Parts: sequence; C-alpha cells; structure tokens
Amino acid sequence: MKKIKSDIELGAFEPVYLIYGPEAYSRKQLKAALRQAVCGDETMNYTYREGRDVVTSEIREIAETLPFFAEKRLIVLENSGLLKKGGEEMAAYIPEIPETTIIVFVEEEIDKRSKLYKAIEKCGYVSECARRTEAELEKFALTFFARRGQRITGEAMALFLERGGEDMEHLLTEMEKLSAYAHGRDIFPEDVKAITSVTAQNRVFEMLDAMLRKKPKIALELYADLKALREPPMRILYLMTQQVNRLLQIKEMDRAGARSDAMAQATGLRPFAVRKYLQQAQLFTEAELRGKLERLSELDFAVKSGTLSDSMAVELVLADFGR
Repeated sequence: MKKIKSDIELGAFEPVYLIYGPEAYSRKQLKAALRQAVCGDETMNYTYREGRDVVTSEIREIAETLPFFAEKRLIVLENSGLLKKGGEEMAAYIPEIPETTIIVFVEEEIDKRSKLYKAIEKCGYVSECARRTEAELEKFALTFFARRGQRITGEAMALFLERGGEDMEHLLTEMEKLSAYAHGRDIFPEDVKAITSVTAQNRVFEMLDAMLRKKPKIALELYADLKALREPPMRILYLMTQQVNRLLQIKEMDRAGARSDAMAQATGLRPFAVRKYLQQAQLFTEAELRGKLERLSELDFAVKSGTLSDSMAVELVLADFGR
C-alpha cells in the first residue's frame, strides 16, 4: 500500500499492479487514487472492465493504443477471476505491456500459485488489503470524529466497534450517521445504541454461539436474518471460520496462562471482545475446536473446487455444529 502511495507521489508507476484482499474500502481507495494520479477525471485514456468476461485480446489491443494527449493509459480489471483460474494468456502478456500503459487488477480473492500472480509479482507490484486490526479501526474512528470537532467516550467506542464489525465501508457509513445524530456534541453509548446497526459479523458470532450452545432454533433465526440482508454465503463461511479460529487461539493462550491484555494484543481484539471469546471457548476442548476448524476448511475447499454450493456449505455447518 505504501509503495503505491509513493509511486503516486513520485509519478513513477509500475506497468502492472495487483490490489487484492478482503478489505473492500482499501481496495476502492487505492483504485481511485491510481486513477486520479494517472488519468484524473478524463475518460479517453481510462478503461474499466468488471466481471469474468475479460478478453485478453481486447485488453491487449487497448493497451497497445497510444494514449490520447497524455503520457499514460490506465486499464482497470476488477473481479475478473483471472487470478484464480484462466489467466495464463494474460500472464504471458504481462511482460509485454507497453511503457505507455498501466494495468491494474483489483480482486477480493486470488491464488498465489497462479501464473498471472507470479507474472504480476515479477513485473509489477502486489498490494494486499488485509482487514484492519481493532486498534487500527479505533484510530480510524477517532480521527474521523476529531475532524468534525467531536469526541467519543471509551465506552461508546467499544460498543461502536462491537456493533460495527471490521468492514471499513460499513464503519464509515455508521460513523457518518452517528456524527450527524450527535450534531456536533460528544458521542456517548446511548447514541451508539440509538443509531448504529448490528453487522453481519455480530450476527454470525451470535449464530455460532447459538449453534455451539445447542440452540438450533436461535441459530436458524439468525441465519434467516443474514439471508434477508443478502449476506453472501461465502462471507458467512469466512466469518464463521474466523470466529472458530479466534476461539482456538484464545483457548490455547488461556491454557498457557496468558493475561487478557496479552490475548487482545495477540489476536487484535479489544479486551471486551476477549472476555466474550473466553466465555464461549470454555464450552469446548481444543481438540473439538480444531475439529470444527477442519470441517470448515473442508467445506470451503468443496465450494471453491465446485463440488458444493456455498449456501449448502453454510447449511451443513449449521447441521454439524448444532448436534
């Protein structure tokens, strides 16, 4: 990420960039920054393609067309899927990109074993947009409110992050709502309760808690809520895997005698969240949690290999964990 910002400041660009990872806000920010630096608002030298219908021959033809009254032409390919499957032809072209063209790939998920990834890594620059730690999210929120002349109490911040989750775009929307609601004054827990919405991450935590406590009816109701919100099944599966992995981490550190503040630092969780995970982790042995993590990994692989639908994978988790 710092390398891209440095390239923009210096005006010295790589022929190809890959921006990838689960943090949509960061992907969008980097993509927009590159476009503004290379093309500004003009469209003559900017090409954007989204989806899995990218034709390498078309991209090659565009790339080899000289820019119109400008130094560079920018091509952005988003969610093409080429870095997971079928990118061999594009990989062969990467070393041939003209000096007048910059190609940017923007993907949520990739396969680092792919030929296209290796070609981009060799000829250009790869930037991973990982999810922010809770400390980074807190700093982001504090800066946002400070710029508006507002402060937020520690209790209100803890509650806000607990309800808001990890997604930066969602947090930004919630912060704008909260700031407008407080209308220039400081922000307190009652403001957070009054105006912010509960994220999918919180619902998944509650759903997993209900499953692990053998309360299938509650788990199914929460799953219905997630479907009503059109939360992608793969996102639900990812969040469930993340939750179980954190439970295992907390369980292992607790056995080793680690303090809660050390657990918070090691996992990126806030202390109040560590307490919640500790309570849930007490219900299981480490072996049981490892078994559940392996099951989630098996189902994730089955979906990605095409042998199981994503919605069926989530329903199997509900069935397995609810036993």
